[in-house]
Amino acid sequence: MTKVDPRFKKLFEPIQLGSLTVPNRIYMPSMCVNYCGPDGQTNYQEVAYFEARAKGGAGLITIDYSLISPEGKGMQGQKGLYDDKFMPDFTRVVDVIKARGAKATTQLHHAGLNAMVENCVGPSAITNRRFFITKPRALATEEVEELVEKFADAALRGKNCGLDMVEVHATHGYLVAQFLSPRYNQGRNDKYGNDRALFAVEIVQRIKEKCGADFPVAVRLVGDEFEPGGIDIEYAKGVAKRLELAGADLLHVTGGTYDTIDFIVPSMYREDEDADLGFYRFIKLGSEIKKVVNTPVASGGLLEDPVVAERVLEEGLVDMVFIGKQLIADPEWPNKVRSGRIEDIKPCTACMDGCIGRIFQNQYTWCCVNPINGFEFRWPNEDALPRTLNSKKVLVVGAGPAGLEAARVCTIRGHKVKIIEKGPKIGGAINIAAVPSFRKRMRKLVDWYQRQMDNLGIEIQLNTEVDESTIKKEKPDALVIATGSESVMPDLPGIEKAVIMDDVYLGKVEVGKRVVIIGAGRLGMDTGYWLAKQYGKEVTILARRTAGADIDPAAMSCFFNPGGLVETYKLNILTNTPATAVTDKGVEAVDALTGELKHLAADTVIVAMGRKSVLNDKLGADMEEEDVHVIGDAQAPRRVMEAIHEGFFAAMDI
Repeated sequence: MTKVDPRFKKLFEPIQLGSLTVPNRIYMPSMCVNYCGPDGQTNYQEVAYFEARAKGGAGLITIDYSLISPEGKGMQGQKGLYDDKFMPDFTRVVDVIKARGAKATTQLHHAGLNAMVENCVGPSAITNRRFFITKPRALATEEVEELVEKFADAALRGKNCGLDMVEVHATHGYLVAQFLSPRYNQGRNDKYGNDRALFAVEIVQRIKEKCGADFPVAVRLVGDEFEPGGIDIEYAKGVAKRLELAGADLLHVTGGTYDTIDFIVPSMYREDEDADLGFYRFIKLGSEIKKVVNTPVASGGLLEDPVVAERVLEEGLVDMVFIGKQLIADPEWPNKVRSGRIEDIKPCTACMDGCIGRIFQNQYTWCCVNPINGFEFRWPNEDALPRTLNSKKVLVVGAGPAGLEAARVCTIRGHKVKIIEKGPKIGGAINIAAVPSFRKRMRKLVDWYQRQMDNLGIEIQLNTEVDESTIKKEKPDALVIATGSESVMPDLPGIEKAVIMDDVYLGKVEVGKRVVIIGAGRLGMDTGYWLAKQYGKEVTILARRTAGADIDPAAMSCFFNPGGLVETYKLNILTNTPATAVTDKGVEAVDALTGELKHLAADTVIVAMGRKSVLNDKLGADMEEEDVHVIGDAQAPRRVMEAIHEGFFAAMDI
């Protein structure tokens, strides 16, 4: 066993959860990876995914969220544990986690009114206000009592599969939290309406009765629903004390509902907003719960910095930290922290594109920065990537994320790689995207790639334009074209009076007080938020149709929920209002629904209407087609995730 870096002693100190000793205080929570079959069956993709995280050194691994009854299904790829038929395959995941030295739990779950079923149920016939509107039926008392039994039955199945403990999902606006909440549990005249905590309390008690008093039970508890009429921290403290008396061995504190989903799955925008809190919002809630109970408390949320994680534990704010999306980005985070190799940690960018963004489209989880995620059944880690039997000279044109990933993986596989970049530094368009403070994690990604290039000894030639003569001079066996993209300028009268988004980010133009942004996708929304928050600009954003269509639902909530970024920073968003001309005084636009012509005054007009590929079709024209790989934005402008994935798979094909 590797010695623990003295900076992180508390992180790697064992902790006792009832009868269970967990080897360290790193807790991998459920993240709904959506890998299971349509009926909740385990498969080898899921087994390999969890094995990688257990091997990576986390002390306690949550095997996703397991469904306790079919009408509570939360996602199409959710695990099932409501029938004995799931047990043999479920045991495979448990066994592989424990074989790698971690402890195994699962989250017992019922989505209630948020279930993806035709006829959903809840404590009352009350739905969300804004997100995922349904028509729930209020459960009868006898049905609630049956669900208590189903939670306990699922826990017993899990125990018989070898689980070390189970966790009851009582947050995020799902069924148990719905019963706890004054917002959702209204109008009931039975015991579950008169005592909103009773359902959660009975579940913990019944699990203890069925599985044995010494079988540990955690509760993932809502600390605040962040909406009027919902649970707040003072209410949650009372619930926590009840659960402790019921026998809970760990309280795992988070918060939020579907209507405040930007707190449940905080994005880069929410992290930037929370930066002034000293620590992350959930940890503050956890620290408040810890003041009133003796039961160990866990919390986290966008926690990726081991120095902060250690400090949270040292100061006694909580007893365990959950590390979530960061373990998708880099399963080896715990091992790297343990040995002090924190500069080698691949950073989660909190972009939400590969994880949450895909889940909301009923796809399985990918990761922006980790192309192996979801493919661990093929390559458990980068050490398992097949080495080439025929080392080639590979020339990579462009040092953006696609080119850097291709160069890195080619080198790992045994090829000789050279990168030529026309700019003065590596990173490509990330150097533009990473300018706002809320995209600081993107800057970490560029720094990480620079260290990998240095460690692997990859030659990088900067400030050099590549043409056909360069290819003839270098004589590569394989050519990777990753020349990126540039901003699109629409064909509008007076467009020469506008500036492109790239020049604004790079400080090449001075931006006036009144700003009109043409384009309301992610690029336009990010730019408007940044200028309004950072510099106090008065921002109007013009959308041809809707705003933020390419932003994932959680991040969209950050913008558009009451009290969100649009309201806070007074962003004036005009939907169905395409620009028709740029003038000396601003922008002319038309309301597409009414035909009304609008004259919008502006000191600066910024174009954020997407990007177009930068590609020299003549590059590699004399080479065999299979030896030329066009990747990333050079193929088609998209996100960092597609660039890195294409770089990885191009390298695997060479």
